Amino acid sequence: MTETILKLLEQLHYKGMINNFQDIIKIAEENNESWQQILRRLLTVEIEYRKTRSLMYRLDLAKLPQIKTLEDFDIVSSALDEKTLTELAECHYINDAMNIFLIGGSGSGKTHIAISLAYIALQHGYKVKFFKFTDLARKLLLAKDQHYEANLMAHLQRFHIIIIDELGYLPIDKQASILLFELFSNLYEKVPLIITTHLSFNEWNNFFDYPKATKAMIDRLTHHCKILETGNSSWRLKESAKQNHQ
Repeated sequence: MTETILKLLEQLHYKGMINNFQDIIKIAEENNESWQQILRRLLTVEIEYRKTRSLMYRLDLAKLPQIKTLEDFDIVSSALDEKTLTELAECHYINDAMNIFLIGGSGSGKTHIAISLAYIALQHGYKVKFFKFTDLARKLLLAKDQHYEANLMAHLQRFHIIIIDELGYLPIDKQASILLFELFSNLYEKVPLIITTHLSFNEWNNFFDYPKATKAMIDRLTHHCKILETGNSSWRLKESAKQNHQ
């Protein structure tokens, strides 16, 4: 009977049940559990297995450079407000298509917060994509050269959040600026962006070279957004100093 049930589970691709079947049956026999209790256990492990598989798939798709959490962030030493981060962790901004700007100096925790919010979103079932700003610019230019930029932009609209890290640290091609403007226009009020940058908005003109397009870009990005200023103190340097004194 056991072999027959396992074969049926294999046909249904219920791998969570298959992996835990023998243990669940053993526990059921030891505790004299009913078939309803056994079924509940089997269904529960299958659901948890699928949740884990789904998370691992979305995590691989996201391409986060590493895993960061809000719990690991020293909010006390930061310019950020803990209440604001707690609210963002509830992920309401995603359904509201609200952009998030993390603006501050190098080492002030911008990327840490961006990745932490991305990881929380992944755990809530959302699809996330992470880019270094220059990598995204290069990807758009390559797509333009190979005539599939429309497909790429359509593909990016299927994500629930896009993280763009380190905007403004390195110069980009003028053509990339135009493509980024087009991308941001396509994502406008559809897919929220989490953008980290050390630039204030009045410095964007010097970076993108197209004043009118840049103003329009800023207007769209900030129309519905949350701006978090992380300050200019280096959180990384503080952490290194703490470790060196331990």
